[in-house]
Amino acid sequence: MKRVCLIDVSGFIYRAFYGFQNITRRLADGSTIEIGAVYGFCSSMLKLMSTFKNAMFLAALDSSRHTFRSEIYPQYKANRKSTPPELSAQFPIIREACECFGFRPLTIPGFEADDIIASYVKTIAENPGYEIIVVSSDKDLMQLLNYDQTYSKIRLYDPMKQKFINDGEVLEKFGVPPSMILDVMALMGDSSDNIPGVPGIGIKTAAALIREFGSLERLIQNLDHLPKNKKNEILKKEIDKAKLSKTLATLKNDIEVNFQYSEAIPTDIEGFLNKFNLGSLL
Repeated sequence: MKRVCLIDVSGFIYRAFYGFQNITRRLADGSTIEIGAVYGFCSSMLKLMSTFKNAMFLAALDSSRHTFRSEIYPQYKANRKSTPPELSAQFPIIREACECFGFRPLTIPGFEADDIIASYVKTIAENPGYEIIVVSSDKDLMQLLNYDQTYSKIRLYDPMKQKFINDGEVLEKFGVPPSMILDVMALMGDSSDNIPGVPGIGIKTAAALIREFGSLERLIQNLDHLPKNKKNEILKKEIDKAKLSKTLATLKNDIEVNFQYSEAIPTDIEGFLNKFNLGSLL
């Protein structure tokens, strides 16, 4: 079985940036740059290469804050601070690292890294004989566990906990199986992405409603049959926010992508690490 690892790069580099601050290096031209995000990213990638041998690695990166979601809902992720310039300066170096490690960096204007991953998962899963490993601790990618697995195996690997996420853990976190995650998120929203959801509906209430009715759509069809109370009256009044939230939370999986399998072949990891005085990682 051919193994493909799809890496959510953003999660790695932001954690690395805040985890390894004030690590600087002097370049050949005499200038000094912060290198903490690069250091943490490279360290994590070396661990991944050791964990998943004989694999193809695809590294998905965000291209910008402006995406089709922000066109639908301008407040999407508006609560997030702008990227620190010290981190932005490291993005080109991280792309260079990907290429030296033999990883294929992926960006598509207008789409987030999660959408790129979802589209590759769907494209690859339509072919037999692949083990697809999505490397991320982002809960949004848990919905990929519900993709058609007739021909290929889809797995979600949490690099922080160094373990695979299964359906049971999704059920424990959301109160529903992967097939119903989006419906729960539609009701509860997501404060980290500024997805509104329905005011006053938390994860427990959302999960209970979706377990009872099976989906957001069936819940909407039965709104008039809900018991009369303050929470349900708000739900009826704000149901359009739930519809919007489900659209925002749903990963785009129909982006046209070009997939051709090839195992990762590093070009010059040692040269790259030495170039930025990161030889200790060797």
